[in-house]
Amino acid sequence: MIAVGLSVALLLYIATAWATVRAVGWVVDVCVFPPPTKRILQVLCALIFLLTPTWDIIPSRMYFQRLCEEEAGVKVLKRVTVDQSYFRSDGRPDDRKLLDRYAQSSNWTRDISTWAHVTKIVGTIQDKQTGESLGTATDFVYYGGWIAARIDPMSSITCPQYPNHGIHTAIWQEIFQSEQLTERR
Repeated sequence: MIAVGLSVALLLYIATAWATVRAVGWVVDVCVFPPPTKRILQVLCALIFLLTPTWDIIPSRMYFQRLCEEEAGVKVLKRVTVDQSYFRSDGRPDDRKLLDRYAQSSNWTRDISTWAHVTKIVGTIQDKQTGESLGTATDFVYYGGWIAARIDPMSSITCPQYPNHGIHTAIWQEIFQSEQLTERR
């Protein structure tokens, strides 16, 4: 049903654009402007209709890419050496076991820009006993242009370095090291 509604809205928008471009041509003819002026004004009118729903896609995507390159990533404040029992068989830290001693929290800042639909997510791991912050993981979510952000907000993307919020798993691997690994060095 949503697709039918969107299709009808799109058809009405196209019909309105076509009628407006034709009306501009008629007004130019009535006002006796030269033919090149008529074409220029009609093209400008068509561009306005084309850019109204899409103007923010390219600049907001570039802004998102810049944020991912410059601000996203894992920042380790303190590395922690723990017993091998806190690691899975594949060598990755077992976050379920580590959550007994360490807390992970996330802070979501929606629409960090007034025009680009980007959300900033900062995850933090803290030692429960001391309250000391061990590291942070920063990720960004891009929701598309203003139309896409309203129609389909679930089709967002995250920074390409850490697809599907993988950064919040990577922070565990960056902070926690096995005692066996430390002894070998």
